[in-house]
Amino acid sequence: MNNFFIAPIVLALSACATTTTGPLPAGNNTYVISRQAGAFPSGKEPLLAEALVEANAQCSSMSKTMKVVTVTENMQPIGNFPKATVVFSCE
Repeated sequence: MNNFFIAPIVLALSACATTTTGPLPAGNNTYVISRQAGAFPSGKEPLLAEALVEANAQCSSMSKTMKVVTVTENMQPIGNFPKATVVFSCE
């Protein structure tokens, strides 16, 4: 009976989490990384900052410097979850 109540709570909490996609290769020394807010965004999630930190970590792990190619931010939670996408290269 306890599992009957626990499963929906776990599913609801997992839907609230911020998800990361990437870094994914997008060409010669170029990568894409996205951060998306969960089900109940406040509009104040540091999605872009977190994506940039992850991008920098990717390049640092290769002893290279990150260079931002493009940044896309969708912070309008109505009809879509807030999301930040960074395309970057490691030089």
